[in-house]
Amino acid sequence: MAVVGDENLVLGFRLAGLSKVYEVSGSEDEVKKKVRKYVSELLEDPKIGVIVLQDTFEKYVEDFLEAYRGKSVPVVVSIPSIKGPIHPDVKEYYKQYVKRIIGFAVEF
Repeated sequence: MAVVGDENLVLGFRLAGLSKVYEVSGSEDEVKKKVRKYVSELLEDPKIGVIVLQDTFEKYVEDFLEAYRGKSVPVVVSIPSIKGPIHPDVKEYYKQYVKRIIGFAVEF
């Protein structure tokens, strides 16, 4: 498992003992470059089964994620930053997300 996010997001995972955490900060261009680099490397790492990605960073790697849709590993999970979710209907977003990953709808 690996995490790519801002300082607030990765702190909790560090405290939980996760070592593969990538803290991203800087200007918009720097953030985009770092996120693309980290996610690209993690997608190619056979030891990584789950990538936790801050949802505000999704826009930087949509092309990477589209190429990996339908594959069982790694699973990329987007979670909100401390500022809150970028998706207006979080429940619907995750329902569609799960459907895309496993191929059928799950009600929760």
